[in-house]
Amino acid sequence: MLYMFFKSQHDHVRTHVVQDSHFPSTIPLTLFFISDIHNRIIKEGTLSQVKEVDLIIIGGDLVDKRTSLEKLRTNLDKLRHFQVPIYFVPGNNDHELKESELLEVLTEFSIQVLSNEDDVFEHKDGSPLMLSGMDPYFLRPRHTMAQIHHSDCFQILCVHDPFVYERMNKKDQKRFHLVLSGHTHGGQIRFLGFGPYKRGGFRTYASRHLLVSEGYGTSVWPLRLGTTAECHILTIRRPSGL
Repeated sequence: MLYMFFKSQHDHVRTHVVQDSHFPSTIPLTLFFISDIHNRIIKEGTLSQVKEVDLIIIGGDLVDKRTSLEKLRTNLDKLRHFQVPIYFVPGNNDHELKESELLEVLTEFSIQVLSNEDDVFEHKDGSPLMLSGMDPYFLRPRHTMAQIHHSDCFQILCVHDPFVYERMNKKDQKRFHLVLSGHTHGGQIRFLGFGPYKRGGFRTYASRHLLVSEGYGTSVWPLRLGTTAECHILTIRRPSGL
C-alpha cells in the first residue's frame, strides 16, 4: 500500500513533439496539458520542470467532491504564475463541486471555459489556432458536434473522456489535428498488466495526434499501480523543410 501511495504522488512530466504540416507557424508552440488533478495539490517541483509555455489546457476533473475551494485556488494560483492563457474543459467529476462556485473561482483566475465551444488562439507571429472543448457533462446543455466549428486553422480538441472522440464518425474525427484527453487514469491500479482501462499514451495515426493522459491525481483512493501520475509538455511544430 505504501508503494502504491508513493506511485500516486511521484510525478512524471512527459514531453511530446507534435510535427504536423498543417501547423501554420514557423515558430513552435509549447503547450502544458494537465488533467484529472482531483484532490491533489500540484507540486512546485513538478512545475519547475515546465519552463516557458505559450498556453495551458486543463483537461477536466480539476476538482471532485473532496476538493476544497482553498485547494482549488492554490492550484490555479500556481498555474497563473506562468502568465499565459489558461483554458479549462470540464470533466465528469467537476460537477461534484457546486457549479456556481466552480465558475466563480474560474472567473476569478481568468480561466476560459471551453464547454462545447471554440476560441481562436493567436500565436506569437499572429498565426491563428482553433481550440475546441467538448463537454458532455454539466456546464452547458449537451450539444452536438455542430456546436464545434470546423476551421481551416490547425485545430486542437480537448475532450475529457477519450471515448467521446472514439465514438465520433470518421469525418468528424478528421476535423481535429490534435486531441487531448484524460479520464481513464490508465486504469489507475493494474494487476499483472490488467486494469479497467487501457494505459494512456501519445500516438499518431492517419495524420492525427491523440494524447490520453493517465492524469495527475486519483479518484477514490490516492493509490496507483502500473500507472503514472503525469502531466505533459507538447511542442507543436512544422516538419523540417516545410
